[in-house]
Parts: sequence; structure tokens; C-alpha cells
Amino acid sequence: MLQIESLSCFRQDRHLFKDLNAKVLPGQALQIVGENGSGKTTLFKILAGLFEEYEGRVITSDAAQVLYLGHRYGVNDQLTPIENLKFLLQLNENQLAPDALEAALVRFQLRAELDEPCASLSEGQKKRVALARLILTSARIWLLDEAFSALDAPGRAVLSEVCQAHMACGGILIFSSHQAIPEFASAAQLRLEAGS
Repeated sequence: MLQIESLSCFRQDRHLFKDLNAKVLPGQALQIVGENGSGKTTLFKILAGLFEEYEGRVITSDAAQVLYLGHRYGVNDQLTPIENLKFLLQLNENQLAPDALEAALVRFQLRAELDEPCASLSEGQKKRVALARLILTSARIWLLDEAFSALDAPGRAVLSEVCQAHMACGGILIFSSHQAIPEFASAAQLRLEAGS
């Protein structure tokens, strides 16, 4: 469970958002909606515990782990996709067999790029390297800030399937998107108004 109670954030002489309230239960999705500058990324950072200048409360269930994927993918251009996943998982003290890493990358359509330096990949391919972490994480709450952007239709389809499987297993999905995602049309929405 993730609950937002009376959440407000004041930055640069204005409220980014004020008195937000929402509750997301296992198996549910919440879409964060708002124009550029409305505070979506700041809200994600607050929910991930990366930003502390706010009022109100964010409550998660005791055992809930959170995975946040933001605009910056966290992909090192000098490493291959496999090496990137190994490094990121080691940071989280997570040891997985190499074939599990490869399977996650193949699921995101990166079979031919497994051993290529990420510097040679397109933006969409780099994003898929980052998104492959979703398959490997045990985090119960996924915070995906514009995860569907910079992906082609097949990439969006894979991401939608992975997210739906996560929710079917009791996971929580909180995401933002500037485009309609038909698979999540029934998700609850939390709307942010720029300069409110």
C-alpha cells in the first residue's frame, strides 16, 4: 500500500502542488497527470524518498520496497547492457545469474545488443536497458516517470505487459505519461496543475 496525505511542495516561490491525497492498494495503478512544470518529477522523487522538502505524509506498507525510474535512465554508456544490469543489481546487493540478466534484456528486445557498449544504442534502446530492471527487481512499488516515452510501439507493448504482470502479482504501479496508454485507461488519476 502507498498512501499520500495532504502532500504539498513549495519551490521557487510557488506551490508545485498542494494538498494531494491518494491511496494505491496492491494490484492497482495510479497515473500522475500534469503538464510540464506541474511537479510530476518532484512528486516521484518525494515518493521514492529522494526529496524531503515537502509537507504532508507518504505512507508505505512496512515491507514495501520502491523502484524509481526517472527521466535519466542510469545507464553507463561505457558498459554493455549486461554489465549495466550487473552493476545496478550489485549496488542493491542483488545477485542474479547471468542468464536471468540476459533473459530480461531479451524480453525488452535487446538480444542483438547484449554485448554492445550502450554508447552505440539509441535512446529507446537505452531506455529498454533501464526498464529491464523491472523484471529483475523484488520491489513491490514501481514509480515510473515517463517510462512509456522514447519507446516504439513494440517496446510500449512489452512495458505494458510487464507492468500488468507486476500488478497481477499484487504490485503497485505509479506512472506518468503524456500519451494515452490504453491498457491502463481504468487507472485512477492524480492531476497536478502547474503553479497551483
